[in-house]
Amino acid sequence: MKGMVTPKIVLTADRTLMSPYRGLSLATFFGCAPALDPNRDPKSIWYKILGKQVTPKILFDFICNYIPHTNGVANYAPYGLRKLEAGLLRDGFSRQDVVVAHPDHIEKFIGPETQVVGTYEMDPLGMGPVTMTFTYGRKQMSYDEYYNTELHHRIKAAKAKTGSKAKVISGASGTWQYNYDPEKIEEFGIYAILEGELGGIAPEIDGHAGRFFNYLINGDFENMDPFRKRSDFKVNIKEFERNGKKLHGRFVNFWDRPDLEEIPDIIEPSMHGMIEVMRGCGRGCKFCDVTLRSLRYYSPEKVKREIEVNIKKGGSKSAWVHSDDIFVYGMDPRTAKGMEPNREALEELFTAIMSTGVEHTNPTHGTLAGAIADEKLIPNLSKIMKAGPDNMIGVQAGFETGSLRLIGKYADRKLAPYSPDEWHWVVKEGVKTLNQDYWIPAFTLIMGLDNDEQPEDSWETIRLISELEREQPESMFTATALTFVPIGLLEKSDFFNIGNEMTPAQLGVLYKTWQHNFKYGIQKFMTKTGSKGPQRYFFNAIARSLGGVPLGAMERYARRKSKEHEQVIETVKNKYW
Repeated sequence: MKGMVTPKIVLTADRTLMSPYRGLSLATFFGCAPALDPNRDPKSIWYKILGKQVTPKILFDFICNYIPHTNGVANYAPYGLRKLEAGLLRDGFSRQDVVVAHPDHIEKFIGPETQVVGTYEMDPLGMGPVTMTFTYGRKQMSYDEYYNTELHHRIKAAKAKTGSKAKVISGASGTWQYNYDPEKIEEFGIYAILEGELGGIAPEIDGHAGRFFNYLINGDFENMDPFRKRSDFKVNIKEFERNGKKLHGRFVNFWDRPDLEEIPDIIEPSMHGMIEVMRGCGRGCKFCDVTLRSLRYYSPEKVKREIEVNIKKGGSKSAWVHSDDIFVYGMDPRTAKGMEPNREALEELFTAIMSTGVEHTNPTHGTLAGAIADEKLIPNLSKIMKAGPDNMIGVQAGFETGSLRLIGKYADRKLAPYSPDEWHWVVKEGVKTLNQDYWIPAFTLIMGLDNDEQPEDSWETIRLISELEREQPESMFTATALTFVPIGLLEKSDFFNIGNEMTPAQLGVLYKTWQHNFKYGIQKFMTKTGSKGPQRYFFNAIARSLGGVPLGAMERYARRKSKEHEQVIETVKNKYW
């Protein structure tokens, strides 16, 4: 690479976002696992075996295998990064100007000519809900944070070695985390952080990529300009005080909705064959930020074009269909007051998707209420998607809580067209409806929702999961309890600190969900999902052997914490197993 002219713009992401995870179902969440425990006692047996490692690095690196590259250029990249790349090439930058670099080869592309290094970040400091749960409120360092830190240190070192003056810009939906740990801005040498006007929302700059990067290169973001128009980029120099020291960060805010025709099609393959079919949600859950976006739907033709890029250039055999709620696709919120799904639009969409020749497709997210609001919807879609015992469809769904009080207070529209007092029926009917047509919901729950969760709310959640197991013993679903993170309409609330604030009943929820996943998910149906081949059985064997470890850890935690915590664990084991 000696003597090579480096590109103007280098885009990249850390290892956890640039891995196919060997095609394993749900393994993309593995980056949330704890990597290091900085407070581990050097005299302990675990320190002697693993040092400060929690999840062994050799195991993580094996499962989180790197994507292939061509001379350091990533062959696949996160979908959002591919959108940005396409926007830059459409807006006047040449192919030589823009490179999406493999994180392990970032040094090859940073030099005197490089003007911007853009990092795509989903959970850069390990503050996402899943990560906060797994690391006890960030008392341990997750692999998300570990590899993001490594990437930034390598970028910084490459700049110093080559004398590069490139501006480092961090973007995507995880950048809100720098507001809570601003020391990292200085440590990483970040010039600016791109965030939506409401902080947690990822700004939609793919429609205006050229304008944004030209501003950045030309120095237009040096100072705050209070007279910029609302539809333009605004600079906010934030001041933070930590340990008696004043810190500053340059946050570029943007809130302008590009029209559908302004959103470019990807031109290179995305990770996991992911494509997008819509933006926005319209459900209005107070604890979520995507619901604040306006609803827009891609046409089936636009969706097909992107899938064909993944097939022809990336060899994809499946299409991972991203939406914030697939069952809202094609719906007109002005006329569908009960948020009834538009079955015809969904059938047309998935018919177009399957016509590309993909062997498998599944949506990323969907609501239970949407799945059961039209009794013909799931059977018809399953037929189109060729779902069956050997072709299960996974979908992430918000279970949130078993508490009727909390669901009514924070997510009443999540149930539309049903009412909050029907929530338990919606959950049970949703699981039944999805399972009978070979769909498996992966549920997420929120612990400490807006710091408003009472013990009885937690027990309602435990009872609902237990009732599902008893009433539908062959049911297939996973349940992951996440800690409350203040985003969306609740962004001014406090984090739920799992390390210090977990009540006995909340520990019961955490124990019950993992108990379910170990007994049902790992042992009964994990090998039916994900890519085919021996790797799924290998991973399942690891999961079976290690799956009971968290249960033992929670039991030991309960014994150390209090009699009440220990009693709750015993109650769950004896009454709700």
